[in-house]
Amino acid sequence: MSQTGTVKSWRGAYGFAEMKDGTLVYIHTDEIDGGRLRVGMTVSFDTEAVEGHEGRVKGTNVSGEAVLAKGQKLSDEDMEKERERLKKLRDEKKEELQAEYAPVWDKVKDLSRNNKVHLVRQLAAELNMMDCVEFKNDDRRPDPTQRGGPSYTKDEFFAFYGRREGLRMWDLAGKRGAGSRH
Repeated sequence: MSQTGTVKSWRGAYGFAEMKDGTLVYIHTDEIDGGRLRVGMTVSFDTEAVEGHEGRVKGTNVSGEAVLAKGQKLSDEDMEKERERLKKLRDEKKEELQAEYAPVWDKVKDLSRNNKVHLVRQLAAELNMMDCVEFKNDDRRPDPTQRGGPSYTKDEFFAFYGRREGLRMWDLAGKRGAGSRH
């Protein structure tokens, strides 16, 4: 049975279309004879389950206004229209995200970077998602002012002591090493 959806993304040889019920459908370039899809446009397809991936759906027999056949190129005029269409899509998505996250942003926009990092860590820990959050400076060093105290990251030293003093304390903790207290 033929379904329709809007192309959400296209990355070289594959992409995804979203059906009206929110289901994402995987589409490979082989299903459009080596062609490609244009993001934001409507496409028709048949659906079938993906073997070995329960709940995932792929599109077959793909057709519609979003399909560009293999080797097909847009004219300069059509290319300019495509750029304008994609710019409009990006602007709409940006406005949508800004509206969605405005209440959160108002609460955190005045926080320093270090406090934002701390807030993200707190939220990730509360949601049990620490493995999903990556931090650049996860090297930990003991606080040189506390004997046997906890270890902190460079960002945490900056948050506690300020930028200049935090850097000095970070360097001092590195010279002393993890276990020694001279």
